[in-house]
Amino acid sequence: MQTDRRPGPMRSRSSLAAPSDSEIKAAAMKNGQALRDTGLKAVGEVPWGTHFSIFYETKKDLLEIVVPFFKAGLQANEFCLWIVANSELLTFNEAKAVFREAVPDFDRLLKAGKIEIVPYHKWFLTGRAVDMRKAITRFRKRSSEAVKRGFSGTRLTGSPAWMRDNLHARSFREFEQKFDGQITREQMIVACTFPLRLSGAEDILNAARTHQFAVTLRKGAWKRVEISDIESARREARQTTSLELETLTFRQREILQLVAQGQNTKQIADLLGISVKTVEAHRLQLMRRLNIGNIPGLVRFAIRTGLVSAEG
Repeated sequence: MQTDRRPGPMRSRSSLAAPSDSEIKAAAMKNGQALRDTGLKAVGEVPWGTHFSIFYETKKDLLEIVVPFFKAGLQANEFCLWIVANSELLTFNEAKAVFREAVPDFDRLLKAGKIEIVPYHKWFLTGRAVDMRKAITRFRKRSSEAVKRGFSGTRLTGSPAWMRDNLHARSFREFEQKFDGQITREQMIVACTFPLRLSGAEDILNAARTHQFAVTLRKGAWKRVEISDIESARREARQTTSLELETLTFRQREILQLVAQGQNTKQIADLLGISVKTVEAHRLQLMRRLNIGNIPGLVRFAIRTGLVSAEG
């Protein structure tokens, strides 16, 4: 099977906005490359080698990304891989349950190796440390195996947001850049998902810079992300009470959200794959940084800054 190559014009980082449909089609046709339907209306068709980010607001939004994305892949004879990260606030078992309900014959497809759902720690961690080299090797191996098994290529989604708590910002960018370089040599389409409520404006800017383009999904409404949108969000954050939220680390926001949602210490530890003592330490740091002395105060803060809904 001949391997398609990603057209050069699509590699530019001069703009964070997605190229127009006509630009994508023209570049792909020039290189003799077939387009793949993403199943996502704000993205449309893209060539192999596309690596983009989607920022979403709610768990329902996440499912409206992943389900149609993979359904389109299955229809196009693509191997579908979902690496489930705790930063999505969706457990490995919940992810499987979602597909069992949404995709006919899910268990048969899973057994046949047409779909694979993997928890992030099994893919990225060696012991307790993130191993970028091994993770990228795994992606390359899966992509190669998929083509050998007769698939058109590989379709992948997952949230690398949690890695920012395990890697320095520079290391995170290096990983994304190396991964992006790998994708250009493979028959792969990759959609990285980021929860907006756990991401500060600076986080969004950094993530958008390491992907070919970005879109958002908020309560069912899709939007292409422009660089001006991100800069505006950063300025707005500095002028509102969410500035306090911006000072928290990704892990602290993650734990704050779970506390505000009523999860106890053990439940948070289990969900995030960390110890009870680590959760307690983060919670104490939260209270000190925000000058809040109790759990109800943390809940009120989370609601006031929009990290969780007052409606639960």
